[in-house]
Amino acid sequence: MGKKVQKKELAEILGVTEKTLTTWQKNGMPIEIVGGRGQRNTYDSQEVIDWVVTQRMIKAGVGKGEEVSSVFDEKIESARLKHWQANEKEIAVREEAKQLVRRPDIEFKLGQIITSAKSGLMNLAPRLSQRLGLTKEQKAIVEDEVKSALISMGEENVIKQ
Repeated sequence: MGKKVQKKELAEILGVTEKTLTTWQKNGMPIEIVGGRGQRNTYDSQEVIDWVVTQRMIKAGVGKGEEVSSVFDEKIESARLKHWQANEKEIAVREEAKQLVRRPDIEFKLGQIITSAKSGLMNLAPRLSQRLGLTKEQKAIVEDEVKSALISMGEENVIKQ
């Protein structure tokens, strides 16, 4: 059993494009978990590698007197696999040592920070109004400035009052 991966990572492992993987899928490449509508498929990297090797051997007619070396260079494929495994191990070690953070973790944390900042800004006018005794006009000015700041940061769907 190999590592469970999605199409983009599988393409990197095999050194092919995602379009090539789509074609291979249509030709019987194994899929570990078929993603539903809007979901991504998951692949067992070892099963796919085995399938690719088998397909290359069949295409080259191995078993009909031809040499396996005409299908693929075993040393090159082995070196590619070892390189990939070494990279995966290095990534795991760096993650454990807190030297590396994966993109989904960064996106999640950044999303939390942005949501918190937006919430704080949206509550600024009522808090200032209460603490400073602002008039309705002054409060409206602060609200407009907050909305303007959010829009300039790319938040065009600001709460409308």
